[in-house]
Amino acid sequence: MSMAGEAHEALLDAKAKYEAEGYMVSLSESLPRPFDAFTADAIARRGDDVVVVEVKSANMNDWSRGRLEELTEILRTECGWRLDIVTYEREPSPSMPDLKLVDQRVREAQQLAEASPDAACLLLWSAVEGALLWEANKRQVAPTRSLPPRSLVKQLTIDGVLSDNQASELRDFAIRRDAIAHGMAANPPAAEQFDWLCRFVIAVARDQHADLHDMAEWFRANYALPEDVGVPYASDLGRHIWDNNGPYDAEDVLRDQFEDALDADIHEAVQMLERDGTIWAQRDQP
Repeated sequence: MSMAGEAHEALLDAKAKYEAEGYMVSLSESLPRPFDAFTADAIARRGDDVVVVEVKSANMNDWSRGRLEELTEILRTECGWRLDIVTYEREPSPSMPDLKLVDQRVREAQQLAEASPDAACLLLWSAVEGALLWEANKRQVAPTRSLPPRSLVKQLTIDGVLSDNQASELRDFAIRRDAIAHGMAANPPAAEQFDWLCRFVIAVARDQHADLHDMAEWFRANYALPEDVGVPYASDLGRHIWDNNGPYDAEDVLRDQFEDALDADIHEAVQMLERDGTIWAQRDQP
Protein backbone atom coordinates (compact mmCIF):
# COMPACT_ATOMS: atom_id res chain seq x y z
CA MET A 1 0.00 0.00 0.00
CA SER A 2 1.39 3.40 -1.00
CA MET A 3 0.08 6.09 1.30
CA ALA A 4 1.24 9.47 2.58
CA GLY A 5 3.24 9.26 5.81
CA GLU A 6 0.60 10.77 8.11
CA ALA A 7 -2.11 8.56 6.59
CA HIS A 8 0.00 5.43 6.93
CA GLU A 9 0.73 6.18 10.57
CA ALA A 10 -3.00 6.71 11.23
CA LEU A 11 -3.76 3.37 9.55
CA LEU A 12 -1.18 1.51 11.65
CA ASP A 13 -2.57 3.11 14.81
CA ALA A 14 -6.10 2.00 13.86
CA LYS A 15 -4.87 -1.53 13.10
CA ALA A 16 -3.17 -1.76 16.50
CA LYS A 17 -6.30 -0.47 18.25
CA TYR A 18 -8.57 -3.07 16.64
CA GLU A 19 -6.10 -5.90 17.22
CA ALA A 20 -5.92 -4.93 20.91
CA GLU A 21 -9.72 -5.32 21.01
CA GLY A 22 -9.53 -8.84 19.59
CA TYR A 23 -10.18 -8.13 15.91
CA MET A 24 -8.35 -9.78 13.02
CA VAL A 25 -7.22 -6.97 10.73
CA SER A 26 -6.33 -7.28 7.05
CA LEU A 27 -4.94 -4.54 4.84
CA SER A 28 -5.65 -3.93 1.13
CA GLU A 29 -8.55 -6.39 0.99
CA SER A 30 -11.22 -6.03 -1.68
CA LEU A 31 -14.79 -5.66 -0.51
CA PRO A 32 -17.54 -8.10 -1.58
CA ARG A 33 -20.13 -7.25 -4.21
CA PRO A 34 -21.39 -4.67 -5.00
CA PHE A 35 -18.14 -3.02 -3.85
CA ASP A 36 -15.65 -5.50 -5.35
CA ALA A 37 -13.94 -2.79 -7.40
CA PHE A 38 -13.09 -0.93 -4.19
CA THR A 39 -10.10 -1.78 -1.99
CA ALA A 40 -10.50 -0.91 1.67
CA ASP A 41 -7.63 0.57 3.66
CA ALA A 42 -8.33 -2.12 6.27
CA ILE A 43 -11.04 -4.59 7.28
CA ALA A 44 -11.36 -5.64 10.93
CA ARG A 45 -13.30 -8.81 11.86
CA ARG A 46 -14.40 -10.15 15.22
CA GLY A 47 -17.11 -12.80 14.92
CA ASP A 48 -20.05 -11.31 13.03
CA ASP A 49 -18.79 -7.77 13.59
CA VAL A 50 -17.07 -6.47 10.44
CA VAL A 51 -15.62 -2.96 10.26
CA VAL A 52 -14.36 -1.30 7.08
CA VAL A 53 -11.64 1.19 8.04
CA GLU A 54 -11.00 4.19 5.80
CA VAL A 55 -8.20 6.70 6.44
CA LYS A 56 -9.03 10.26 5.38
CA SER A 57 -7.62 13.74 5.79
CA ALA A 58 -9.37 15.65 8.57
CA ASN A 59 -10.01 18.55 6.16
CA MET A 60 -11.59 16.48 3.37
CA ASN A 61 -14.05 18.36 1.17
CA ASP A 62 -17.86 18.15 1.18
CA TRP A 63 -17.96 15.90 -1.89
CA SER A 64 -15.66 13.35 -0.28
CA ARG A 65 -17.68 13.53 2.93
CA GLY A 66 -20.88 12.92 0.98
CA ARG A 67 -19.43 9.84 -0.71
CA LEU A 68 -18.45 8.39 2.65
CA GLU A 69 -21.94 8.98 4.02
CA GLU A 70 -23.40 7.12 1.04
CA LEU A 71 -20.91 4.28 1.48
CA THR A 72 -21.74 4.06 5.19
CA GLU A 73 -25.44 3.62 4.49
CA ILE A 74 -24.98 1.17 1.61
CA LEU A 75 -22.50 -0.99 3.56
CA ARG A 76 -24.90 -1.15 6.50
CA THR A 77 -27.88 -2.03 4.28
CA GLU A 78 -26.19 -4.42 1.86
CA CYS A 79 -23.73 -6.24 4.11
CA GLY A 80 -24.60 -5.43 7.71
CA TRP A 81 -21.11 -3.96 8.07
CA ARG A 82 -20.07 -0.62 9.52
CA LEU A 83 -17.59 2.00 8.43
CA ASP A 84 -14.95 3.56 10.67
CA ILE A 85 -13.42 6.74 9.26
CA VAL A 86 -9.99 7.42 10.77
CA THR A 87 -8.82 10.99 10.21
CA TYR A 88 -5.37 12.53 10.35
CA GLU A 89 -3.99 16.06 10.16
CA ARG A 90 -1.90 17.03 7.17
CA GLU A 91 1.28 19.03 7.37
CA PRO A 92 1.15 22.46 5.67
CA SER A 93 0.92 22.16 1.88
CA PRO A 94 3.84 23.08 -0.37
CA SER A 95 3.73 26.13 -2.63
CA MET A 96 1.34 26.17 -5.58
CA PRO A 97 2.53 25.14 -9.07
CA ASP A 98 2.97 27.83 -11.73
CA LEU A 99 -0.19 27.69 -13.89
CA LYS A 100 1.45 29.60 -16.73
CA LEU A 101 4.12 26.89 -16.91
CA VAL A 102 1.43 24.19 -16.70
CA ASP A 103 -0.44 25.78 -19.61
CA GLN A 104 2.78 26.16 -21.62
CA ARG A 105 3.74 22.50 -21.16
CA VAL A 106 0.39 21.11 -22.23
CA ARG A 107 0.55 23.16 -25.43
CA GLU A 108 4.11 22.00 -26.09
CA ALA A 109 2.95 18.41 -25.56
CA GLN A 110 0.21 18.92 -28.15
CA GLN A 111 2.80 20.16 -30.64
CA LEU A 112 5.06 17.14 -29.94
CA ALA A 113 2.35 14.49 -30.13
CA GLU A 114 2.97 13.41 -33.72
CA ALA A 115 6.74 13.89 -33.91
CA SER A 116 7.58 12.19 -30.59
CA PRO A 117 4.69 10.51 -28.69
CA ASP A 118 7.00 9.43 -25.84
CA ALA A 119 8.33 12.96 -25.28
CA ALA A 120 4.77 14.29 -25.52
CA CYS A 121 3.63 11.84 -22.80
CA LEU A 122 6.41 12.90 -20.42
CA LEU A 123 5.73 16.58 -21.00
CA LEU A 124 1.97 16.14 -20.70
CA TRP A 125 2.33 14.27 -17.41
CA SER A 126 4.36 17.20 -16.07
CA ALA A 127 1.43 19.47 -16.97
CA VAL A 128 -1.12 17.00 -15.55
CA GLU A 129 0.76 16.71 -12.25
CA GLY A 130 1.02 20.48 -11.96
CA ALA A 131 -2.73 20.77 -12.60
CA LEU A 132 -3.53 18.06 -10.05
CA LEU A 133 -1.37 19.70 -7.38
CA TRP A 134 -2.94 23.10 -8.09
CA GLU A 135 -6.46 21.66 -7.73
CA ALA A 136 -5.47 19.77 -4.56
CA ASN A 137 -3.92 22.93 -3.07
CA LYS A 138 -7.08 24.87 -3.84
CA ARG A 139 -9.12 22.24 -1.98
CA GLN A 140 -6.57 22.15 0.86
CA VAL A 141 -5.74 18.45 0.42
CA ALA A 142 -2.39 18.68 -1.37
CA PRO A 143 0.17 15.98 -0.44
CA THR A 144 3.01 17.25 1.71
CA ARG A 145 5.65 15.29 -0.17
CA SER A 146 6.33 14.21 -3.72
CA LEU A 147 4.41 11.06 -4.66
CA PRO A 148 4.91 8.67 -7.60
CA PRO A 149 2.32 9.27 -10.35
CA ARG A 150 -0.06 6.41 -9.52
CA SER A 151 0.18 7.08 -5.79
CA LEU A 152 -0.66 10.73 -6.42
CA VAL A 153 -3.73 9.72 -8.43
CA LYS A 154 -4.85 7.31 -5.70
CA GLN A 155 -4.38 9.88 -2.93
CA LEU A 156 -6.28 12.61 -4.78
CA THR A 157 -9.11 10.19 -5.56
CA ILE A 158 -9.38 9.34 -1.86
CA ASP A 159 -9.48 13.06 -1.06
CA GLY A 160 -12.25 13.73 -3.60
CA VAL A 161 -10.19 15.80 -6.03
CA LEU A 162 -10.67 13.20 -8.78
CA SER A 163 -13.72 11.17 -9.71
CA ASP A 164 -13.35 7.40 -10.08
CA ASN A 165 -13.64 7.83 -13.86
CA GLN A 166 -10.93 10.48 -13.98
CA ALA A 167 -8.71 8.35 -11.75
CA SER A 168 -9.06 5.39 -14.12
CA GLU A 169 -7.94 7.48 -17.12
CA LEU A 170 -5.07 9.03 -15.19
CA ARG A 171 -3.83 5.70 -13.81
CA ASP A 172 -3.71 4.29 -17.32
CA PHE A 173 -1.76 7.30 -18.55
CA ALA A 174 0.56 7.19 -15.51
CA ILE A 175 1.46 3.57 -16.33
CA ARG A 176 2.59 4.70 -19.80
CA ARG A 177 4.49 7.62 -18.32
CA ASP A 178 6.29 5.33 -15.84
CA ALA A 179 7.29 2.90 -18.59
CA ILE A 180 8.73 5.68 -20.74
CA ALA A 181 10.50 7.33 -17.78
CA HIS A 182 12.19 4.01 -16.91
CA GLY A 183 13.41 3.21 -20.42
CA MET A 184 10.73 0.68 -21.38
CA ALA A 185 8.49 0.52 -24.43
CA ALA A 186 4.98 1.94 -24.11
CA ASN A 187 2.07 2.27 -26.49
CA PRO A 188 1.04 5.89 -27.05
CA PRO A 189 -2.27 6.88 -25.46
CA ALA A 190 -5.40 6.85 -27.59
CA ALA A 191 -6.10 10.18 -29.27
CA GLU A 192 -9.28 10.58 -27.20
CA GLN A 193 -7.39 10.11 -23.93
CA PHE A 194 -4.60 12.50 -24.93
CA ASP A 195 -7.19 15.10 -25.98
CA TRP A 196 -9.12 14.79 -22.70
CA LEU A 197 -5.95 15.12 -20.63
CA CYS A 198 -5.06 18.33 -22.49
CA ARG A 199 -8.56 19.73 -21.97
CA PHE A 200 -8.46 18.74 -18.30
CA VAL A 201 -5.16 20.57 -17.72
CA ILE A 202 -6.28 23.68 -19.62
CA ALA A 203 -9.57 23.80 -17.67
CA VAL A 204 -7.66 23.64 -14.36
CA ALA A 205 -5.21 26.31 -15.53
CA ARG A 206 -8.18 28.58 -16.34
CA ASP A 207 -9.90 27.73 -13.03
CA GLN A 208 -12.77 26.17 -14.98
CA HIS A 209 -12.44 22.57 -13.83
CA ALA A 210 -15.53 21.07 -12.15
CA ASP A 211 -16.07 17.74 -10.41
CA LEU A 212 -19.34 15.77 -10.31
CA HIS A 213 -20.61 17.76 -7.34
CA ASP A 214 -19.75 21.06 -9.03
CA MET A 215 -21.52 20.05 -12.26
CA ALA A 216 -24.72 19.02 -10.50
CA GLU A 217 -24.66 22.11 -8.27
CA TRP A 218 -24.15 24.44 -11.24
CA PHE A 219 -26.97 22.76 -13.17
CA ARG A 220 -29.45 23.04 -10.29
CA ALA A 221 -28.54 26.72 -9.85
CA ASN A 222 -29.36 27.43 -13.50
CA TYR A 223 -32.09 24.90 -14.37
CA ALA A 224 -35.16 23.59 -12.59
CA LEU A 225 -38.11 21.25 -13.11
CA PRO A 226 -40.75 23.08 -15.18
CA GLU A 227 -43.36 22.98 -12.40
CA ASP A 228 -40.88 24.60 -10.00
CA VAL A 229 -40.50 27.72 -12.16
CA GLY A 230 -44.11 28.06 -13.22
CA VAL A 231 -44.06 26.59 -16.71
CA PRO A 232 -47.77 26.02 -17.47
CA TYR A 233 -48.99 22.52 -18.22
CA ALA A 234 -51.85 21.96 -20.67
CA SER A 235 -53.60 18.82 -19.45
CA ASP A 236 -55.75 18.61 -22.58
CA LEU A 237 -52.59 18.55 -24.72
CA GLY A 238 -50.60 16.45 -22.25
CA ARG A 239 -47.56 18.75 -22.37
CA HIS A 240 -45.98 21.91 -20.99
CA ILE A 241 -46.35 25.25 -22.77
CA TRP A 242 -42.82 26.56 -23.15
CA ASP A 243 -41.80 30.20 -23.54
CA ASN A 244 -38.19 30.14 -24.75
CA ASN A 245 -37.02 28.67 -21.45
CA GLY A 246 -37.04 25.01 -22.40
CA PRO A 247 -37.28 22.15 -22.61
CA TYR A 248 -33.65 21.32 -21.88
CA ASP A 249 -31.85 17.99 -21.64
CA ALA A 250 -29.38 17.75 -18.73
CA GLU A 251 -26.78 15.82 -20.72
CA ASP A 252 -26.75 18.35 -23.59
CA VAL A 253 -26.45 21.27 -21.18
CA LEU A 254 -23.58 19.72 -19.18
CA ARG A 255 -21.64 18.80 -22.33
CA ASP A 256 -21.85 22.38 -23.56
CA GLN A 257 -20.86 23.87 -20.21
CA PHE A 258 -18.09 21.49 -19.10
CA GLU A 259 -15.81 20.77 -22.03
CA ASP A 260 -13.20 18.97 -19.94
CA ALA A 261 -15.65 16.46 -18.43
CA LEU A 262 -15.37 12.76 -19.24
CA ASP A 263 -18.39 11.07 -20.85
CA ALA A 264 -18.62 8.74 -17.85
CA ASP A 265 -18.72 11.70 -15.43
CA ILE A 266 -21.37 13.45 -17.52
CA HIS A 267 -23.49 10.29 -17.43
CA GLU A 268 -23.02 9.98 -13.67
CA ALA A 269 -24.00 13.62 -13.08
CA VAL A 270 -27.05 13.19 -15.32
CA GLN A 271 -28.12 10.11 -13.34
CA MET A 272 -27.89 12.18 -10.15
CA LEU A 273 -30.01 14.96 -11.64
CA GLU A 274 -32.57 12.69 -13.27
CA ARG A 275 -33.59 11.26 -9.93
CA ASP A 276 -35.74 14.42 -9.83
CA GLY A 277 -36.86 14.59 -13.48
CA THR A 278 -35.81 14.41 -17.11
CA ILE A 279 -37.18 17.66 -18.58
CA TRP A 280 -35.74 20.96 -17.42
CA ALA A 281 -36.49 24.67 -17.69
CA GLN A 282 -33.92 27.45 -17.52
CA ARG A 283 -34.21 29.62 -14.45
CA ASP A 284 -34.58 33.37 -14.89
CA GLN A 285 -31.17 34.95 -14.90
CA PRO A 286 -30.65 38.04 -12.73
